[in-house]
Amino acid sequence: MSKLRMKFGVVMMLTAAIVLSACGNKEDNKISDGVSNMKTVLTDVQKAVDAGDAAKAKTEAANLEEAWAKFEDNVKDKSKELYEKAETPLHVIEAGAGVDPLDKEVLTKSVNELNQVLDEINK
Repeated sequence: MSKLRMKFGVVMMLTAAIVLSACGNKEDNKISDGVSNMKTVLTDVQKAVDAGDAAKAKTEAANLEEAWAKFEDNVKDKSKELYEKAETPLHVIEAGAGVDPLDKEVLTKSVNELNQVLDEINK
């Protein structure tokens, strides 16, 4: 009976370890997928800025916020510092995209900054 309990205990610990490790991978995948999606939208934001298309920039900035909302809590759980680092240029992009004419210099700087932060988040 003692051996049976011991084997059962080992099986339960291994099962718990596998389940917990899978949870971590899902969070990492969610962050990785979110970063990839945001980088795609950031490219669209930059194209709109380069073209001076304020309406398109505003739409893409809203898309950027939607993409961020899908995984920002995971980023915050991973690193509050990186979360806050991402929020700053994101808010500048959102606000700046709503102004016509677009301030291309400020928006481009913020797009580049957010792109770099996303690289850090994805590490």
